[in-house]
Amino acid sequence: SLKMREYQHIALDWMVALHDKGLNGILADEMGLGKTIMTISVLAYLACERGNWGPHLIVVPTTLLLNWEIEFKRWCPSFKVLTYYGSQKERKLKRQGWSKPNSFHVCITSYKMV
Repeated sequence: SLKMREYQHIALDWMVALHDKGLNGILADEMGLGKTIMTISVLAYLACERGNWGPHLIVVPTTLLLNWEIEFKRWCPSFKVLTYYGSQKERKLKRQGWSKPNSFHVCITSYKMV
């Protein structure tokens, strides 16, 4: 079963509190402490508790695109995730229909694409 650690719950509460106050913040934990899971948890909380299903944009290094996609499937399989990368032709295909409501909840892309 998937469980968050106590410090991840504390970070989740902090990020939700920032969101509620209309403030921004940086989750700058060291590598390996679960920033991906904490971020996914915030989006899941916003969806399930607040009805805010997005769309949300996540920008990551190209080397982490697949990891983020896998983690969303693992932790939040009900989220519709669009991983936006590839050739110009592939990206054009991915953009078809994305302006329709609920076509995706989260778009994951790279710094290079942005």
